[in-house]
Order: sequence, then C-alpha cells, then structure tokens
Amino acid sequence: MSQLQASPEPGIWYVFDHSKRIAIIRHVEIRGRRLLRSVTFDQDPERRLLIGYFPDDAMRLAVECTWSEYVRATGPPVSNRR
Repeated sequence: MSQLQASPEPGIWYVFDHSKRIAIIRHVEIRGRRLLRSVTFDQDPERRLLIGYFPDDAMRLAVECTWSEYVRATGPPVSNRR
C-alpha cells in the first residue's frame, strides 16, 4: 500500500511505494479554487504526468486514486503476489 509523506515545503506531499517515490500531491489554485493536484514522480519535471485534480479537503481520495493509477501502470505490488 502507498505511504504519504509531507514535504518540508508547505502544501506538498510525496506518495511512496515502500521507499520508491511514485507521485507528488500539492495544493494549487485554479480560477480562485484551491485544489489538490497529483502528478507522477520523475526527477525531470517535464516528464511528470498528470494523474488528476481533487477537492482541497479530499487528500485520502487523491492518494487512493494516485495509488490505483500506479498499480494499473505497474501491476500489483510484489508483496501481494503469490
């Protein structure tokens, strides 16, 4: 299962699969509305892909959707395989 860790920078969180950083969730403001934006992680910001936008108070939803997209792209975690 995913793990969420707050960044030292306010409004930014990292989603991990064990010790591998898989996504970044951050607060953004679009047309005066505060949202959470989730993107895949890559050292090169130009290679990051949008996962989605979520209501400001829906961190759990953002993490669950982010994890679901990661599993869809990479397959189930090794620890769940028989």
